[in-house]
Amino acid sequence: MTTAGVKTWSGRLRPALGPPEARFARRGVVALLLVCVTAASGAQAQEQAPVPPLAVSSATPDATTDTIVIVGAHFGPRSFVTLDLIPLDVRLAIDTRIVVSAPIGTMPPREYLLTVSRGPAPGDSASREITIGVLAPAHIEAAPGRPVESAPSLAGTAIAATVGDRPITVSEVDREWQRTDPGGYLSLMRALYDNRRRVTDTMVTDALLARESAVRGMTVDALLSEEVPKRLIAMPDSAATSLYLSLGDRARGVPVEQMRPALRAWLARHTEPELAKMNYIEELVKTSTRAEVMLAAPRVRVERTPRDPLLGPESAAIEIVAFGDLQSTDYVRMGQAFGRVRDTFGDRVRVVFKLMPMFGDESARVAAAAACAHAQGRFWAFHDAASTPGLLDAARLKTLAGDVGLDRGTFDACIERGEFKDLPRQAIADAGRYGITSGPAFLVNGRMAPAIPPFLPPFEFFKRLIEEELHRQAKE
Repeated sequence: MTTAGVKTWSGRLRPALGPPEARFARRGVVALLLVCVTAASGAQAQEQAPVPPLAVSSATPDATTDTIVIVGAHFGPRSFVTLDLIPLDVRLAIDTRIVVSAPIGTMPPREYLLTVSRGPAPGDSASREITIGVLAPAHIEAAPGRPVESAPSLAGTAIAATVGDRPITVSEVDREWQRTDPGGYLSLMRALYDNRRRVTDTMVTDALLARESAVRGMTVDALLSEEVPKRLIAMPDSAATSLYLSLGDRARGVPVEQMRPALRAWLARHTEPELAKMNYIEELVKTSTRAEVMLAAPRVRVERTPRDPLLGPESAAIEIVAFGDLQSTDYVRMGQAFGRVRDTFGDRVRVVFKLMPMFGDESARVAAAAACAHAQGRFWAFHDAASTPGLLDAARLKTLAGDVGLDRGTFDACIERGEFKDLPRQAIADAGRYGITSGPAFLVNGRMAPAIPPFLPPFEFFKRLIEEELHRQAKE
């Protein structure tokens, strides 16, 4: 209780006692005042005393009980625990020991980042890597022989079949495949490219590091240990926020501020070293050994229909085709960046919206409302208004229509007539032609955009894709 609270309380009591009869009671009140003030002062002094930093000394997973036992110091009774950013249920929490629930028996064997926090201060959290399961050796000796003796040729001139004296080439097969199943063909070509690119990037990195370490007379591990720390840069709070948003339901409703110590620990342990390594590799390419990846990503020509809203001129050098659903928080998070993209790149960028419904009747309702807004030439205003927090029920959709300047009578009539009730079915069929079966998805000049890194804000993601595409065009 504060001294202000005591004064207020005693002031209310005094008039009721009366001056002659209340002498003894007053003495009691004065005594109580002194006790309370002394207690409050003691509490304030205790609050100002430095709290020892939280420490984690060990964390032991137990598959038989599906728990992790964490031992350390100064945890406090309300410690918050995450494993690879997933909040865990705390069964027991005392100052030196925490027991949390985790599905140990079903988790893949690997290292996980465990974080314990009790508050936002620097000393209020600690992290450590823990191993769950039995890890395979980092290097396994190759077994005698090869599981695949030869790979099928993908050369277009290779013969796939013959009919009499007529050969059928792989190129002909691919053309027919593209004609009859364009989505399936694109999906496989993208998967093939993604895997080839991943392996190519790894091989390029390994080759660059091997050359540089040989020149400097040291091992690759020693080279990285020396160079990577020099390039470590603490990521901004926006990266932690983006990482939190990327978790979606996996955050289990825990607010971002409670998750922030775990988010910062993840960035420091994983993201920042990886980015520093990437920066070092880029420096090697510029200053030491030239390297260039020649693999070309598969591209597709996207056909537009009158129902596809357009933002930007036909002459734009970059076209972003967004397959999304305004009911999807993942799409909304990305779509909110389009205004800033246009502000930054101006008429060099055109954005096309294609519906990719994900939530059945809920998506159909919002899609119809957006299409009715598009019919009045106000789709993008409606898009931006619908991208703000709040349930998109029928009442709010009508409110948004008025807020963005739509003719309410025309809008209501459009909804009631059900002019766009078939739009979701048409949209799914349209997306399937491009190998897109779920959203959000983005094609940049016909190339499927990779998954956004969880720490990267959407604007920065689009900015990098656009700059990469502009650079490619400049080289052609």
